[in-house]
Amino acid sequence: MKALIITLLLLVSVFSLTSFADKEFSLTTSPATISPKTPSDSEALATNEPLDDLMTPDELANEIGAPRTEMRAAVIDPEIIAAQDGIDVYREYAIVLRINKAPIGPTAQQMQVMEYGMPVATMLVSTGREQYEKAKSGRWYWTRTPVGTFSPYKLVRDYYSYTWKAHMEYAMFFNGGVAVHATTPDHYAELGRRASGGCVRVHKDNAIILWNKVSAQPQKLVPLFNENGRVARDVNGNPIRVMGWNTLIIVENK
Repeated sequence: MKALIITLLLLVSVFSLTSFADKEFSLTTSPATISPKTPSDSEALATNEPLDDLMTPDELANEIGAPRTEMRAAVIDPEIIAAQDGIDVYREYAIVLRINKAPIGPTAQQMQVMEYGMPVATMLVSTGREQYEKAKSGRWYWTRTPVGTFSPYKLVRDYYSYTWKAHMEYAMFFNGGVAVHATTPDHYAELGRRASGGCVRVHKDNAIILWNKVSAQPQKLVPLFNENGRVARDVNGNPIRVMGWNTLIIVENK
């Protein structure tokens, strides 16, 4: 009887693993606009699979010669920024990317793409797993995607981390070593739930579209946002502007 019970338990375990491995998030035939399947609580929080691209954002920032990652503490809705700071981000920036890194919810793990103030696409993403994990270097860190209001500071078309043997094509770095970048086909099924080491992964077809839109825009003077999510101002109260890409990236958790 004991042998029979053990055999049945093994069969159930194998079946469960096979069923989970076969789960996929459906993509439409037009990858620019994706109709997401809202993951269940268990799917959204199932983040124990090993990462093949695990590295700390600071280690990646050091590799590309970028500043260390600075976590932002606050995100202010564009509507509030317009009302309180007098800055309409949809007029200031040709492209606005709004990313919701929440694990569950109607817009969780999605990126809304706004172009000249109009919504043009919604894309599935995978943000950080939000866990304390060990990187390939042996260092422990939180696989966290920072919330905040950012502008890309470095675009790399065909980035490959030789240190970590990880592809990050069409990378748009926006906070230290954290970037929006194309994921590889073996990670497509993870889109729609938290799965990365901190970066924002998107389908390669979508990454190409975003890259072409962002890189086609000339750099210009854009508002500088402070750590409180507000527009930074000089001693006279005037908005501070800096040269940057004509794109705003907003990472939220709601």
